[in-house]
Amino acid sequence: MSSQLKKQVESTVSEEEIVDYLYQNPDFFQRHTELLEVQHIPHQNIGGTTSLIERQVAVLREKNNHLNEQLNGLLRAARSNEQIIVRLQHLTLELLRAENLDEMIGICQDVLRSDFNADFVAIRLIKKNIKKKNESNIHFINSGDETLKQFDSLFTNRNPICGKLSSQKQKFLFAGHVDEVKSVALLPLQGSSNYGILALGSTDDTRFHPGMGTVFIAHLAELISAAIARYVK
Repeated sequence: MSSQLKKQVESTVSEEEIVDYLYQNPDFFQRHTELLEVQHIPHQNIGGTTSLIERQVAVLREKNNHLNEQLNGLLRAARSNEQIIVRLQHLTLELLRAENLDEMIGICQDVLRSDFNADFVAIRLIKKNIKKKNESNIHFINSGDETLKQFDSLFTNRNPICGKLSSQKQKFLFAGHVDEVKSVALLPLQGSSNYGILALGSTDDTRFHPGMGTVFIAHLAELISAAIARYVK
């Protein structure tokens, strides 16, 4: 190609047009293999040069590694979901075996600690007109108790709340372990009415946080709420 013709081509063909042409003709370098001998792209890792084919191989390898990482992530998520389903099934079967409310509460606490790795489990059920002899039962709270007002948003939004709690809520739910509980998942127990509150406490301040997904623990709250409904008049 003469220098004059080369200048004419450079002045009439833009870089974008060349790129478009190569996209439309992916076999261009197969038909013009002699060009591969003069095509060099700086190699960012070793500071030398590499042929276009070597560069293509590197790009494809990088994409393949990325796809493998995505696939491995999906497999890990699938295995994790499978474990969650097994644990939920175990909890469901145990709740079905409960013969009364006290037994059901005990099962919830045991399974949530053993299968779901909760360091602390607090269940507070709302009950009208608690008799004086039962007031010492830490599982129940009188429906007229002023303490319940601080949980109004939990029942209104009907969604779990995760993170750190105020000292007042912390003391109400985890009396005796206030300093040990660093993060909490707060779940509303609801059905035909507000049944109560389930709180999962952790000694790890990152275990429960506002940005975490709550689909699983929301299902957990629904399951336990359904079990409670059997004993609610």
